[in-house]
Amino acid sequence: MNGVRLNVQDAELDRVNGINVTLWKPREPLSGTINGLQLGLLPGSEQVNGIALGLGGVVAERQLRWISVGGLGAVSNGSLEGVGIGGLGLVANGEIRGVALGGLGSVTNGSLTGIGIGGLGTVANRDVTGLALAGLGTVANRNVTGAAIGGLGTVANGDLRGVGAGGLATVANGSITGLGFGGLAVVTNGRITGAGIAGLAVVANGAITGLSVAGYRVDSPRVTGVNVAGLYLNTREFSGMSLSAYNRVRGLQRGVTIGIYNSAYVLKGIQVGVLNRAKNNRGIFRILPVLNAHL
Repeated sequence: MNGVRLNVQDAELDRVNGINVTLWKPREPLSGTINGLQLGLLPGSEQVNGIALGLGGVVAERQLRWISVGGLGAVSNGSLEGVGIGGLGLVANGEIRGVALGGLGSVTNGSLTGIGIGGLGTVANRDVTGLALAGLGTVANRNVTGAAIGGLGTVANGDLRGVGAGGLATVANGSITGLGFGGLAVVTNGRITGAGIAGLAVVANGAITGLSVAGYRVDSPRVTGVNVAGLYLNTREFSGMSLSAYNRVRGLQRGVTIGIYNSAYVLKGIQVGVLNRAKNNRGIFRILPVLNAHL
């Protein structure tokens, strides 16, 4: 059909080049390609190349492309490319490439490349490349490259490269390269390279390289750079400068620690505090007030 097509319900549709207006949802299985404008209460087809507008919702079996807007939701059982807006939800069982906006959530079972915004949650079962923003939580089951921000939390089950911020916590099961910010905590099973900033704790099962700031505790096997922890630095190896009430280095310290109590098994630097312990110093020089050094 070339031109304008008006009908109550689509069934066994082939192709419309122009405008397709349908009042009710299509018969199963979804079929047909719309090249142009798709309008209706609950319009659905196999593929839309153009603009799809549904008062209740928009559905495509294979692909929504360009602009798709559903009053309640926009759903593609394949991919979504361009701009997709759902009053309640925006869902793609394939990949999203472009801009996805869901009043409650934006979800893809593939990767998100572009911008994903969800009132409650933004979820990608694979990678996020670009910006993912959600009122409650942002989740990528693989890697995040770009920026991921969640009102309560941000989670990457792989690596996070760029900016990760969560009102309560930012968590990566891989490594964080860039900035990790959490109102309470930043936690990673890998490394932090860049900056980790949290209200209570910054915890890395790998090394921290760069800046680490926590109201209560910084915990990592190796810390290199500048560290500020309100109460406690716990590490096996430290290089740089640390300011904390208790700086505990269970191995080698290179650089300067400033606190109430500073302890290092092997000191190659300076300790400044009320009490300073360097186990590799001899005699009375192992524990000194105010200042201790081994250069």
